[in-house]
Amino acid sequence: MKPSRILITGAGGFVGGALALGFAELGWEVLSVDRSFDTSPAHPNIQHLVMDLAKSEWGELPELDVIVHAAWITTDPATLGITAADYEAQNLSLLTKVLGLATRRSPDAFVFVSSSGVFSANDANDGLTDDLVPSGTSAYATAKRRGEMLTAGWGNEELARTYVVRLGYLFGPGEVIRSTRPGVSLVARWMAAANEGRSLEVRADDPAREWTFTQDLAPALERLIANPSPQRPIHLGSPYIARDAELAALIVEEVGRGEILTVPAGSPVKPPMTRSDLSAVRDVTWTDPVTGIRALVETEAAA
Repeated sequence: MKPSRILITGAGGFVGGALALGFAELGWEVLSVDRSFDTSPAHPNIQHLVMDLAKSEWGELPELDVIVHAAWITTDPATLGITAADYEAQNLSLLTKVLGLATRRSPDAFVFVSSSGVFSANDANDGLTDDLVPSGTSAYATAKRRGEMLTAGWGNEELARTYVVRLGYLFGPGEVIRSTRPGVSLVARWMAAANEGRSLEVRADDPAREWTFTQDLAPALERLIANPSPQRPIHLGSPYIARDAELAALIVEEVGRGEILTVPAGSPVKPPMTRSDLSAVRDVTWTDPVTGIRALVETEAAA
């Protein structure tokens, strides 16, 4: 039986790259698409396609079983020197182009990678659950929410099983700054500070966050897309919640350098995202933060 083939946009970045390598290791043939690649994993199942989605045409492509759209401009529009409307238009035009490809190629499944960033800190007191309506007002939140709705509308045409997947706080290997994603996760910032013997800054309110190791995403998504698509966004991530000070202290301990520095709280942090209770992913094995941090430290030490 031939291997399944998946196309992943944004595969040169942190999340898309983790998905590309993860699916390749699961035995899929991966066509990874981006205008540039932070890293290019040497895996025989990955074929890199360098293209600017905003300008280039697809050309000849093989048969596709699944399309995952993970490409997204996350840089703040003010930093880019554009309006929020232009920012939204640019991101949605990329999504529209990929949906057009899906319309022509009719894959079995289409996945839009969204984010818990569609929520605001006022949307819940405890966890962000499936039944909450997002109220985030940032340019990022608004554009992602429009992307969710655009994907859902396309899914109503029943051209493919369609999934809107919200991801929360992520950490893992291969996270670097790039033009479309100038910020990195707290874990990446703390790791860099510890490796350089600097202070790891922890907010005074010490918020709790859910943390997902990026190497778990592909196995979880593979199970999800093998099942009928729910008629709502899916909150996909680990069940593990940890406070900032706990993870920062673990990094100091594992790296053997750095110290904790408490800083003012700043803007409120949204509550942890509660993963959707779906039978398709109920038995996924998620990496706990302690194990993930230790693996990340070992990976960076070996690099």
